[in-house]
Amino acid sequence: MVLFCAWSAVLAQGPEQAFQRGNALYQQGKFAEAAGVYEEIIKSGLVSGELLFNLGNAYHKTGNMGKAILQYERALRLMPGDDDLRHNLQLENLLIVDKIESTPRLFLWDWWDGIKEGLSLRASTWVAYGAYVLLIVSIALVVLARSFALRKAGVIAVFCTGVLFVLLLSVLVAKGIDAGRTDEAVVIAGITTIKNSPDAASSDAFVLHAGVKVRITDSVNSWIKIRLADGKVGWMEKSAAEVI
Repeated sequence: MVLFCAWSAVLAQGPEQAFQRGNALYQQGKFAEAAGVYEEIIKSGLVSGELLFNLGNAYHKTGNMGKAILQYERALRLMPGDDDLRHNLQLENLLIVDKIESTPRLFLWDWWDGIKEGLSLRASTWVAYGAYVLLIVSIALVVLARSFALRKAGVIAVFCTGVLFVLLLSVLVAKGIDAGRTDEAVVIAGITTIKNSPDAASSDAFVLHAGVKVRITDSVNSWIKIRLADGKVGWMEKSAAEVI
């Protein structure tokens, strides 16, 4: 109750002041209190990559690996190009008990993911808009050009900018879909037993520990069906994981 009152008082000063207060608590080594302040800011409806990054750091300091990775993953959707964030997430992933190897896939998918991860949703929007403007200018050049050489250059420009615009628009659409995804989650329970069916009395399939990233493929009452990167599937209780 005391902590709740303290957080409410902080938020009453404004989100920016609350964020600075959380940072001050973090610097003082009061990591649990800092995490509480950050969480209250998020509950008020204000979310940013920096806020989620700091929250992940606070959870890391308290030893809550599952929550740390969860917040890092959420921050990554807003700040895909942040090297410090990626570094912290990689280090945290090294501490996960379960070492799950991804199934092999075509290099084109890795190339596509690399393009998406290099741009934030906002940056993708602006870059796609810039490509669209260049495409319009190129079309105008073809229409208005008085010489064959200029028209030829315009046609080449239309082709190049058209391909670029389609690619960037595809990236923007994919980023938008990723930002709204609700089928990815992180295990936050220290240890949880995965079942072969959505029933506590069902036979055990395997065990997972905190920090593992899973794909949700189905849901029944208080159970979710998950798929791991290596292809394993099973059912787990919803409370053991949290959607990114």
